[in-house]
Amino acid sequence: MGPFDRGIMLVYTLTVTLLFLVIMVFLAGWQEPLLQLWREIVLPGHREIIWALLVLYFLMGARLLWTSLKVKRKKHAVVHDGELGDVRVALPAIESLVEKVAFSVQGIKDARARVEAVPQGIDISLKLFVSPSVNIPAVSEDLQRRVRDSVYSVAGIAVREVRVAVESFTSRKTRVE
Repeated sequence: MGPFDRGIMLVYTLTVTLLFLVIMVFLAGWQEPLLQLWREIVLPGHREIIWALLVLYFLMGARLLWTSLKVKRKKHAVVHDGELGDVRVALPAIESLVEKVAFSVQGIKDARARVEAVPQGIDISLKLFVSPSVNIPAVSEDLQRRVRDSVYSVAGIAVREVRVAVESFTSRKTRVE
């Protein structure tokens, strides 16, 4: 949950808490100030404001519900279940390994990898920027084989699929950051 959602959660929680506090005070018998507040709220000029607030709070509640139900990306893939415990490798580490393998292939100028953990191992998506003189089918097949072999030999993780997408042809070198 990011800072925006945390802010929404803070406002939403404080408002709901205050609303329940007001209901408790009303049920405890202190009704006159609350009845006066209610008379102010239902005035014709205030209805638009109340509707705007109701819509805003409905949207905030829907956003919080969506955020809580959203499927989060796994950050680690299980490599080995040993008698002393699990050995895990972070998916960004595997992405870095895949990008290094891609840079070692002749004709690839830039690469961006995305790794997703699946029950059978991992799926890898590569976006490539290649030189115009490269034979894409041959380079893609070579890259897929190299990535699969390298990930298995280094991390011990089975690669289920390596998807390659050529984003652009470029003749310039990539920047070193």
